[in-house]
Amino acid sequence: MPGGNNLRTLTTIAIALVFIGAAGCSETSTQTGAPGSTTSTTARPGAVIATAGDGHSVVSMFAGARWFGGTVPAKPTPTDPSATPIKIGVMSADSGAIAALPELHQGIDAAISWINAELGGVDGHPIVEVFCEVDISPEKSQLCARKMVDEHVVAVMSGVDLAAGDAIKILNENDIPWVGGIPIGDAEMQSVNTFQFSGGTPGAFVAFAQHAATTLKAKKVAIMYLNLAQVKGPAITYGIGLLKKLGIEVNEVGFDLTTQDYAAVAQKAAEGNPDAIIVGAADFACPKVMQAIIDLHSTATVYLVGSCADRKWLDQVGVDHAAGFVFNVESRIDQSVSNSADTELYRVVLAKYQPATTAAGAATVSFRGMMNLWSVLKQVGPAGTSRDVIAAFRASKDRVSFDGHPYTCDGKQIAGLPGLCAPQEVLIKVTADGTFSEASDGWIDVPAIAADHHL
Repeated sequence: MPGGNNLRTLTTIAIALVFIGAAGCSETSTQTGAPGSTTSTTARPGAVIATAGDGHSVVSMFAGARWFGGTVPAKPTPTDPSATPIKIGVMSADSGAIAALPELHQGIDAAISWINAELGGVDGHPIVEVFCEVDISPEKSQLCARKMVDEHVVAVMSGVDLAAGDAIKILNENDIPWVGGIPIGDAEMQSVNTFQFSGGTPGAFVAFAQHAATTLKAKKVAIMYLNLAQVKGPAITYGIGLLKKLGIEVNEVGFDLTTQDYAAVAQKAAEGNPDAIIVGAADFACPKVMQAIIDLHSTATVYLVGSCADRKWLDQVGVDHAAGFVFNVESRIDQSVSNSADTELYRVVLAKYQPATTAAGAATVSFRGMMNLWSVLKQVGPAGTSRDVIAAFRASKDRVSFDGHPYTCDGKQIAGLPGLCAPQEVLIKVTADGTFSEASDGWIDVPAIAADHHL
């Protein structure tokens, strides 16, 4: 069909941008510099500061500190080179013009390097990565999935894959779990053998709607969203659906793939002077949407997905003009609550083992996923099978997550979305000087809200 390939390309880009923004939130910082930068000081309340250590290992810099694994060891323990390796699959898009996020793969690599060099692998056995790069084609995803089956990996770490459904079907047939990454399609949230430590788009919309209703006491809310089923569906079910059940008037504003005039979309959303405007757009659309809303001089509280909190987007519109905007993230800004070194460990590990990768952005998602998988591998032992890994994840209840909300993978956190193990969200807001603070009262319990209102 003439123009069919172009339409598919546009659709793919749009899906990637929105879902990556919603599920792969940027790592934000309360300091005024670039979010996620590794520095000797930080303004994060309660953050654990690295010391000089032995000059070689990360663990020595945080020796004795509390982290998701208990207490950080004082000395590094390398793996035994003679021990049988444990194969972990990695499927992600590292290159190409569409939906390529190499930082996801780099986050996994950093975690594996650190685990093998300093944390003893899995009882001395090194983790070996089996990588297969995907693109936007179902055929390539299927090919990669078959490679994982042939290599007998015990799990597949996901990065971003726009055709993941085709791969997950093959992995399910062979009892191989799909772990972490950025859930873009239904298969990643609906499969019983996928384990996600993110709320995806459903989590973001529930958090925004709940906060607008309970904290703002909003009477009228506008929701802007992309007119695609993968975005419109969650916006209607989890955003608009919740607001209406709470008795709030909703102004629903959809916009198309080819939209260039965000001013007109924002103007329509601002009609009737809503108390809040919830925006379902991300990445390159962030500064355009923010500028359009800023130009209206609206008094509404604006909610955007976490990737819009990236300093590069805020600088385009002027941080002072975006003051008060609210974003969703999936870790606490106020670290005094957990007294954990997780966030600072992540930054230092990335700086040591993947120095070309910024600590801001999507690498946080994949690093968290790999660390959580490592914890499960330690539980099942070096002889553990892929079925053992699935069983361990499925049995988890309030299990400690690396730099995230404790996760429960019983498949019942959100009805119909068994792959979401930790859909809880934190909302943060930016001030005129570029610092961030928590806008929500700690974690927003998305599963409880969804259950209470039968979403």
